[in-house]
Amino acid sequence: MYSLIKVMHIGAFMLWLGPALGSWLVLTYMQRQQGETSTATYLVYRVFFATLVLEHVAFAGLLATGSWLAYSAGWFGSPWLWQKLLLIGAIVIPLEIVDVLLGNWKAKQWVERRANSLTLSATEQRLLQFYHGGFTKLALLLLPVTVLLIMVLAVSKQGLV
Repeated sequence: MYSLIKVMHIGAFMLWLGPALGSWLVLTYMQRQQGETSTATYLVYRVFFATLVLEHVAFAGLLATGSWLAYSAGWFGSPWLWQKLLLIGAIVIPLEIVDVLLGNWKAKQWVERRANSLTLSATEQRLLQFYHGGFTKLALLLLPVTVLLIMVLAVSKQGLV
């Protein structure tokens, strides 16, 4: 059973990072080539929002399978696991919460409204720009380093300090 849950954990990890990153790269390309409000960019947005749903379901699966693995192996007393949980709780989960709120919920609504020729308020435009600008840059800076540290902890089963 442990091996099956471990495979599910690794699969959830791949689904958490892979599809959303790939669709974000395509969306960024389309925004630059066709413009933010083009029909082609809107169609890519629709795929992007679908992959965000997959990403966040996979993240929930990642947390669930990781918890099961830690519990079944008796790792909750291990310093490396607490370091891993600290990174997840302090960096990954807050980024995911903002991504769910802005990406899955608000940005999707704003893009749909804009596609239907409705005007966004100045606040909505600023938040959409923040989601694609500052927030995305922060996530692209923090997530690779954090995920790498989490992977080192998970594979080595040794604390960082």
